[in-house]
Amino acid sequence: MIKLENDKLTVEIAELGAQLHSIRRNDNQIEYLWQGDPDSWKRQAPILFPFVGRLKDDQYKFAGKTYHQTQHGFARDREFKVVDQSSSRVILEQTDSEDTLKVFPFAFQLQVIYELAGDQLNVCYSVTNPDKGHSLIYAIGAHPGFNMPLSNQGTFDQVQLNVSPAEKYSRIVLNGPYNDSQNPVMIDMQKPLTINHELFKNDAVIFETGGAKFTATLTDPSNNHGVHVHTLGTQHVGVWSPYPAKANLVCVEPWWGIADNVNTDGELLHKQGMHRLAPQDNDKYNFSIQPF
Repeated sequence: MIKLENDKLTVEIAELGAQLHSIRRNDNQIEYLWQGDPDSWKRQAPILFPFVGRLKDDQYKFAGKTYHQTQHGFARDREFKVVDQSSSRVILEQTDSEDTLKVFPFAFQLQVIYELAGDQLNVCYSVTNPDKGHSLIYAIGAHPGFNMPLSNQGTFDQVQLNVSPAEKYSRIVLNGPYNDSQNPVMIDMQKPLTINHELFKNDAVIFETGGAKFTATLTDPSNNHGVHVHTLGTQHVGVWSPYPAKANLVCVEPWWGIADNVNTDGELLHKQGMHRLAPQDNDKYNFSIQPF
């Protein structure tokens, strides 16, 4: 287990999946990160790569071949190696292999950089295309889960979700596991939203953020502690809790990609939300977690 620490925060990270394992403020020793439970959601903060969400029939077509791939891709279940580390910063890396090429026919280098900056944990996903002749087609996203409520006195259905800017947003609705972006609904976030399990009956609440600066804040009113997730450059931010399992858990998920559209034809080149990275090029995706 990798430990990062400064005067404000102590964070632990697993090399399997480069997954966050613990986020604590040093002044209150509250555990902000969900610790995993096989009865509701076994994961904690998986990295979604090279797909976000589910593919129709768990497959896609590219260059005349059909490939099988499960929800959210394979990066979360593979080991990363540490390529650089200090007391408050670590870089972990995963690259293509014989196994990945069987399900995803692209060369890639994925680096995950975690860095403490005051009371914030800054996260950067750096994707490089090492191929000299072909573009890399992929999506990427984050899926950190947070303990909600954060005290024994609080209850799940008292937890509040605020977003900034506080305005009305277009919300993409999921039809089963697939997105129906052609028929969005509006969600009014000018005032805090008090969450409940039924809110997630049809899976995640997906905000269309359009790449603008967007912060989602979860607050436990029983002790006024919570977490800000700051994003910039994301097209979508999902908010999710497992259903019908009722866990004291809420995920805030910056996505640079999205599940297959209900009308998908299965062709990777037509898939909604995919990124195309030119040969030898690099792109970076950033967000931060700020517990309070």
